[in-house]
Amino acid sequence: MLTTNDVAKCERWFDEHGLPYFVESGHEAIQRALRPRAVGFWALVVAVPAALAAVVTAAVGWSAGDVATAAVSVLVVGVLGRGVRVFRVGRIGRWALAHAWENRSLIGPLATRALPFLLLFITFLFINTEVWQVSSALPRPLLWASVGIFALLAVAFLAPSFASEIERVGVEVDGERLADTCRGTPVASAAREILAEPHLATEVAGIRLPPLQRRNLMLMLFVAQAIQMLSLVLIVFAFFVVFGSIAIRPSVIQTWVGAPPHFTGPFHLISDELFSVAVFLSGFSGLYFTVQAVIDENYRREFFTRIEDDLQRAIGVRKVYVALRAHLADRPGAA
Repeated sequence: MLTTNDVAKCERWFDEHGLPYFVESGHEAIQRALRPRAVGFWALVVAVPAALAAVVTAAVGWSAGDVATAAVSVLVVGVLGRGVRVFRVGRIGRWALAHAWENRSLIGPLATRALPFLLLFITFLFINTEVWQVSSALPRPLLWASVGIFALLAVAFLAPSFASEIERVGVEVDGERLADTCRGTPVASAAREILAEPHLATEVAGIRLPPLQRRNLMLMLFVAQAIQMLSLVLIVFAFFVVFGSIAIRPSVIQTWVGAPPHFTGPFHLISDELFSVAVFLSGFSGLYFTVQAVIDENYRREFFTRIEDDLQRAIGVRKVYVALRAHLADRPGAA
């Protein structure tokens, strides 16, 4: 069997492959951070700066809406910052960025299937008076909140598909498949040793992922998918900005929204109204792309085929890792 040094190599492999929850110490740290006492403490830590922001902005004479916006902004930033740290989003994001770059060829087929109809449909919304009135009337916090709602809906569409895929892949990683998935990893030799011992092979076959580690795989899939969707959303945003700058004149904007367009910054390239409409419609486009990704069998097959090996390898290495730690615990003299 392997040694504690091999366990350390395995844990480094988890970190490098966007799987920080698979490391036992990381798993325990997240569980501690989610205890009610810890959550309550950090809620208080985040609430104090938000309250101070509200007091300061009110003291300098800001309106009630601006005071609330400042307090909520500080609160959201604090919560997101804590969440990114606790859930190791940075490590998962680095892996997802590398994976998205390696599989950038997937974006082309999806774009060619989804973009033409989407642009044909959404361009009519872009030249619709009501859309300009609604978007331009939204304060920036509410505009981004609307985009956030689109993102939450996209997550709701993707979650069942990802959960079923993880369940299917986990069931398949048994027997000879375990050794195949661990090839090229720090536990490759341990996997072969386990299969050579029938009682160990039976024990490893019964190992299943706990809920938190399933969330790790789900988060990997979400981030990888989000990067691809974001690429398409940026294409749509750029199209509307360029098209709007050329085709929608300031006099037309004034007629639609009832006031001259407002420009932020010295160059007067993009009006605030055009920016708001482009962001709103791009957010809607992201939701459309997500739905298209869920129902497009060709895209789903290509996406999961390319990421399936990563999922199987992660589950296989984790099974051997758990068995190895148990073996070393039974034999504390191993080194």
